[in-house]
Amino acid sequence: MTQHATTLTLVAATAIALFCITPANADERFSPPGDLVKDTGVGLSISAILYPDMRFPLESGPAYANSHVYAPGGFKGGGGSQCDTVNYNYPWRDNFCELRRSDLPVCASGGHQGQDIRPATCKADTHWAVAVEDGVIAHVGRFALTLQTPSGTLYRYVHMNMEDLAVTPLDKVSKGDRLGKVSNSWVSELPIHLHFDVKETVQIGQETRSVFVPPYSSLMASYRQLTD
Repeated sequence: MTQHATTLTLVAATAIALFCITPANADERFSPPGDLVKDTGVGLSISAILYPDMRFPLESGPAYANSHVYAPGGFKGGGGSQCDTVNYNYPWRDNFCELRRSDLPVCASGGHQGQDIRPATCKADTHWAVAVEDGVIAHVGRFALTLQTPSGTLYRYVHMNMEDLAVTPLDKVSKGDRLGKVSNSWVSELPIHLHFDVKETVQIGQETRSVFVPPYSSLMASYRQLTD
């Protein structure tokens, strides 16, 4: 086995270990991991904190993790305003694996690749997204920015104002550095929010795959560190 393959295997083993040994504690601000909005998919009830050293991806709170699609003002939210107070209130709601067009191997119903997070207020281009770990800006695309850590973890930030970023490709950043402001950039206008997801490269048998992993419990833990 090559050194690269060994590294990938170790990453997979580490991920499995972390899923098993690092539980997230109960808090009334958060619905449990995997508890999706009714009839919007099958979530993953994994309470392990996969990234215990991760910083919260918004510079300051409060922030509200929930679905932007199945909520007031969303595409399938039954009407209303994206600025409805129900969207800017606790408890949080996991939406990893939420029904979308994506086909995720870890999700029974396919679905959403990460977690949607609304900032403190319903205002675009106001609230900063920041680096959750030290790393390098690996990619800046039309709608998304990707931060890669020295270990190879990929953190992706989507729907920021891509015309006014604080970083450029290949910039080195430290945990907490400003990246860009939360907005609603997409093919069509969306509710204001940050889509945040995490990818790991692992070896499954003879195949090397880059897979999305559930960020919700790690976001809960990092939010506690930010606000408590």
